[in-house]
Amino acid sequence: MANMKTEFMALWDRFSTDPNARVMVLAATNRPSELDEAMMRRLPQAFEIGMPECKERAEILKVTLKGERVEPDIDYDHLAHLCKGYTGSDIFELCKKAAYLPIREILEVPRPLSQLDLENVCATSKKTQVAAGEYCGLRWSREPDEVEAAISEISKQLVSQFINLQSGS
Repeated sequence: MANMKTEFMALWDRFSTDPNARVMVLAATNRPSELDEAMMRRLPQAFEIGMPECKERAEILKVTLKGERVEPDIDYDHLAHLCKGYTGSDIFELCKKAAYLPIREILEVPRPLSQLDLENVCATSKKTQVAAGEYCGLRWSREPDEVEAAISEISKQLVSQFINLQSGS
């Protein structure tokens, strides 16, 4: 891991010293407190996107399960309600676990993923524990300002557009 980090930092430094390089890095983490000082110095702005709302969680479920064999009567809105406080990666992991349930049953004919499979995994899965104010304790190079607010809003729109593209809406 240390070698990968060293290589990443060296490449990043090359971008920042090349006057012709026009690179924008958009990074995301569920654990901002685990970023080290060297990484923090290279990130001029930081903002919190926040947890997905119920509608967004339903779309994340749909996008994640797209291409999977699922029962036609899956209630994505109900599942999204059960996943309150889950991050997108939490929902992805939940779907991955649920997808193994039909396989585990020894059946001659494979069955599609069911609502009950997803609910059972949701009931036994843990969500990422990220405090809403976790970013506040980190030392960023600048105080929040209008630029940061604009970047935050643009990022939310990008995430929303990406989800819409993936879901085919």
